[in-house]
Amino acid sequence: MAIIFEMKAQELKLAIIALSDVILHEEIERERVEQIETRLRTDRVLKNPPIVAAVTDGAATRYIVLDGASRASALRALRVSNVLVQIVDYHSPKLKLETWHHLLTDIPPARLRQALRLTPQITLHEMSEARAKRELDARTIVAYVKFSAGPLLGLRGDGDLVAQARALNAVVHAYENQAELYRVAAADIESHFTAPKQRAALVVFPRYQPDEIIQIALSGARLPMGITRHIIPGRALRVNLPLEVLERAQTLAEKNAWLDAWLQAKMKNRNVRFYQEPVFLFDE
Repeated sequence: MAIIFEMKAQELKLAIIALSDVILHEEIERERVEQIETRLRTDRVLKNPPIVAAVTDGAATRYIVLDGASRASALRALRVSNVLVQIVDYHSPKLKLETWHHLLTDIPPARLRQALRLTPQITLHEMSEARAKRELDARTIVAYVKFSAGPLLGLRGDGDLVAQARALNAVVHAYENQAELYRVAAADIESHFTAPKQRAALVVFPRYQPDEIIQIALSGARLPMGITRHIIPGRALRVNLPLEVLERAQTLAEKNAWLDAWLQAKMKNRNVRFYQEPVFLFDE
């Protein structure tokens, strides 16, 4: 059972589901999870529900986290069995799946090349950028690296999509502790470098499709943290659900019945607002 509100053509679907049915498609940052776990233990409130897509896994329904993997993992660490989520249609034209790339600074190109060369899951191949883009789209390489100077490197990993996801984790592990890492949306290296003396590179990742994310998540594999970028309209924020609701010794049907009544009361009292314009949040 779940509640659906229509707000200016935006569908809001909130539900309490079993945390055991929630799966991740990307790795998590342990330090971030621990920070959220501490906050949840202190505040006893789930402020923003994770955003998930419902998918069929055999006879079961699973929920892939599109945003909020750290929150879901923190609840697991607290041994909370249920979670409030916002369910979205993964194939809706309003939902966009884009890619973050990794801008690396403070690492000499020679050291980066050596770190990648020692990564057993990949082989390095010099190629033109046009070829690298074609091969990335065709999934014959897992990523490519553009340097501020010198030839571009294609990173070739064998195997299917799942094996390539594991290879990507090895690639990121090869440099994440040796360089300053920034997530950037543009794959144009010139737009990120103002000082030609900077020892830097840009790691360009594939642009995934929702069906590929579903395949990776259901397989049990994960992409490196923060590569996928889901742009989701109509996010539910500041729901502030007491953890006590999730911890009650009730069935999911009973908890969702309570949730329906709780949300209806908030709507009736005009406690819910829809903001069409983008906003900046400074307390996340």
